[in-house]
Amino acid sequence: MVTLHSGRQSGEPVIEKLLTQEDILSSYEVVSKLYPCLPSLSLWRAWEHAAYRCGKLPQPVLDVGCGDGQFFRFLWPDVQAVIGVDHDPRVVEAARQSGVYEEVHVSSAERIPVAPESMRSAFANCSLEHMDRLPDVLRSVYRSLRPGSPFWLSVVTDNFVEWRTLPLLARELQEPRLVATLDEGYNKYHHLVNSLAPNAWRARLEEAGFHVREHIPIVPELTSRLFLFVDQLWHLPRPSGETGDRLRAYLLSLPRFDEAFRQILAGVMAMEPHWNLGSGAVFLAERPI
Repeated sequence: MVTLHSGRQSGEPVIEKLLTQEDILSSYEVVSKLYPCLPSLSLWRAWEHAAYRCGKLPQPVLDVGCGDGQFFRFLWPDVQAVIGVDHDPRVVEAARQSGVYEEVHVSSAERIPVAPESMRSAFANCSLEHMDRLPDVLRSVYRSLRPGSPFWLSVVTDNFVEWRTLPLLARELQEPRLVATLDEGYNKYHHLVNSLAPNAWRARLEEAGFHVREHIPIVPELTSRLFLFVDQLWHLPRPSGETGDRLRAYLLSLPRFDEAFRQILAGVMAMEPHWNLGSGAVFLAERPI
């Protein structure tokens, strides 16, 4: 399903595309092989994979908040000319070892060390919500791109906070201190500083000079609540590591877990009433000519 909305600055329509259950399940089948027995990660990445499936990244590509490069290569196997940027030296070393990137820079994203107008596309997968000084980051990405270049990005929205399940259970148990502890710990783990409504994300992009072409809502409410329950539980700290270390060891012992979890995901999505509302969003923006 496709609907049109007016852009704030350009006056041109923003295309809203809705994914289908079939889109997500077919993406989950391939993504879960990359992340076996990691249910929350496979779930979220399945939505991103489905949203990017028809996208293109002209080369050279700038990968903002690149991580280790594993998901980039999975999404864009034919892209060879790509430059990565990440603030974490340990992650950058893993990215360099991956063979995905021509160059990887240890740098904050508001000072991307590439020449102005030297890149033909940019990509930021689930990274902008973790970045301080978001306006500076977006302006830095804009400067790096040639006119007419696309910028594909995925982000979390305000519903990523609103739809959390573990704090809701703690609230129902009348444990306000536990609610605060769970939320503070999860935000700290993700360094979540930008959980904006979709309209606010579009506004930030347009303030930086971009035209927003497409908006794809990802992970609607019931699927989000499943994701957030598993993910927040997974990342609860333990004296050594996190709860997910034990959970994954157990899931690995179960026969055909990922295949069975696909059935759970299918059942949850079958009940979704509002596919146009998500705890995440994928945008296609463009530096105008």
